[in-house]
Amino acid sequence: MKKTGTVTETHLWKIKIYSPPKEHGAPHVHVVSKGDKAEVKIYLDTFEVVGRTRFSRQAVKKIIKYLYNNYDCLIEHWEELHGKKK
Repeated sequence: MKKTGTVTETHLWKIKIYSPPKEHGAPHVHVVSKGDKAEVKIYLDTFEVVGRTRFSRQAVKKIIKYLYNNYDCLIEHWEELHGKKK
């Protein structure tokens, strides 16, 4: 069975990837804070932030750096759930 939902977490937030049909489109993750109920959606290929977030700019920069440093693992997990990117 393929794991969906929380892929990894730090002491500050959880990174989630959901499986189809709930999720579709370009590879992305949802990052949810453990404290102040902030959430952000970020595309993995461009590290673009989608929509508004309650995360501070500094927190988003740290999240993007984490995603960049762990890109291979995250994209692999996405592809396990959604198929290889085209």
